[in-house]
Amino acid sequence: MAQDTEALTRILNKLASACNDSWEGFGKAAKGVHSDELRKWFTDISAQRLHFSNILADEITRLGGQPSQGGTAGGILHQGWVDLEARIRPKDDASFRSNCADGEESTMKHFERALEAEMPTELRTIVERQLNVIRSTVEQLRSGSPAARSAR
Repeated sequence: MAQDTEALTRILNKLASACNDSWEGFGKAAKGVHSDELRKWFTDISAQRLHFSNILADEITRLGGQPSQGGTAGGILHQGWVDLEARIRPKDDASFRSNCADGEESTMKHFERALEAEMPTELRTIVERQLNVIRSTVEQLRSGSPAARSAR
């Protein structure tokens, strides 16, 4: 595998791992929230992040690389995702939103750094599209606006 392809594969694996962390974090948050609407939204976001990870894994395979499994080194805590499981019981929904926004901001930073690298246009489009959805999710979480479930 050429050096550029290896570097691109590493970048994509980091993004896929960050999406896996988001998938896990939103899944845990969905189990703890009280609002059915918020639970549905978090479940939808969790599924969306898994879908993002799968798209990135397909691109890694297409490049001839090997997709990594799981989240980033250090897992959820490394990504800014707080350990929601340990604090689920007494939380209010606003705290879950805030914690999820913190985690997604970390995911967003991975995507922003990735876009500093050179990559084929079609791959850049995929990464930018996913970043825009992640950014929108952070904005919605921070603003307390209603869940927008249509962005996939």
